[in-house]
Amino acid sequence: MISNNYRILLVDDEQMIHRSLRKILTDAHPGFVIAGEAMDGQEALEIAERERPHAIITDISMPVMGGLELIRAVYERGWRPEIVILSGYGEFDYAREALRYGVADYILKPMRAAAVKELMLGLYAKHRERADASHAKSELMLKCLHAADRLMERIWMADEPGVLALAEELASTVSSFGLLTEEQKKGALLDTAAALRHQSEERGTPLAFELAWQEQLADMTAQFGSMLLQAIGHVRSSRNWGKLTAMQEAALVIQERYADPEFKLEELLSKLQMSVTHFYNLFKQETGKSFIAYLIDYRIEQAKALLAERRELKTYEVGERVGYPDYPHFTKVFKKVSGVTPSEYRKLFL
Repeated sequence: MISNNYRILLVDDEQMIHRSLRKILTDAHPGFVIAGEAMDGQEALEIAERERPHAIITDISMPVMGGLELIRAVYERGWRPEIVILSGYGEFDYAREALRYGVADYILKPMRAAAVKELMLGLYAKHRERADASHAKSELMLKCLHAADRLMERIWMADEPGVLALAEELASTVSSFGLLTEEQKKGALLDTAAALRHQSEERGTPLAFELAWQEQLADMTAQFGSMLLQAIGHVRSSRNWGKLTAMQEAALVIQERYADPEFKLEELLSKLQMSVTHFYNLFKQETGKSFIAYLIDYRIEQAKALLAERRELKTYEVGERVGYPDYPHFTKVFKKVSGVTPSEYRKLFL
């Protein structure tokens, strides 16, 4: 969940200024948090390294290290907080130099509470927009990566209707995603294509998944769908298609029975009337995975969907619904496959 707090570092050698700013800021917005107070630039640097404030309000003239030196030092370290300078009427040349460094704005002394409030609320609003957009971009990327996993399974089984349905679902998700620009949405499609390409390489059958940048999102989405159909055609032409029906049936049985913790390979072999060796070779050829690996991956993908979309379910309930009644075991398997625990994964969607 994105924090509403906006951490502000106050830097001035006058205690009265500190007290005035603290009162103005804490009265202006409940999200404004004073991350620290420093009497000079050197002390401010030490606090900034520890607290990483979103904004720094600093005086120009201070002992030990002045405001301009502080600004240079902050930018040299690669930090990018919003910096607001406090300037007296006789210090405008210093303020103008500071503005060349890219500081956000300046406040003239003696301070007017209304002007300080208006300036900081404006900076906070821009900060929230950037934070929300960044969160939205991460959330869309997770959804696209999840879609890539599901698409790859359908492509590998040459399930054209399934691929087209998932492609339509993904296109709808991308186009309707708020807060993001058209360019960012098109970038998400490119990232999805790259994920598919990587997955095909891991399965031993590299597929091009070539997606070119288009001016219009709709054109790029249409090209994305065509790219998927071309991949299916490549899969069909490169494999022993006569045996696919049995493997399609195997995949359907797994999709129906995956939630049962007692589901075993023997049950599947009985339904298909096939020997272990024959099934193993054929299933590996058609899916790129062993039965156990395929079942685990399928269960974890279903768990990801539940964690993202069914917030009312506890994480242990999600485990139970995908065939893992033992919660510690579910957590261990989920982290091994996804790199994060179920709880950590869910937090990405909050």
